[in-house]
Amino acid sequence: MFIMFDIRSFNQQLDFNQPMTCPHCGHFGRYEVFVTGSRFRLFFVPLFTFGKKYLAHTTCCDSWYELDKQTGKAIQKKQSVHIEESDLTQMLSKGTYTSKCPNCGHPNSQETNFCPNCGQPLS
Repeated sequence: MFIMFDIRSFNQQLDFNQPMTCPHCGHFGRYEVFVTGSRFRLFFVPLFTFGKKYLAHTTCCDSWYELDKQTGKAIQKKQSVHIEESDLTQMLSKGTYTSKCPNCGHPNSQETNFCPNCGQPLS
């Protein structure tokens, strides 16, 4: 007698897109939400899921954030949700955004001449 089991990771994009001004780069983009984790399977039948995380991805600068579990579960249940910056924990960001606006403190890329947040010229 033999028993077949395995543990597989999964990554699924949820049906959610929210337009936003990126907290990292200051450009316009949208959040795409993913759920990721691992599943224990016995004879190819998933028995339980563990290590589930909800991730938000920005389309403007390719940054990744871990999303609050309650907000992620609400999105997965297709409830009406608006992602706030307080729901996000930054995990990975790409690009260099070294200058800050002297007026509002918003981070900007070096190529930007004007702050996308307040419109003041960057010197």
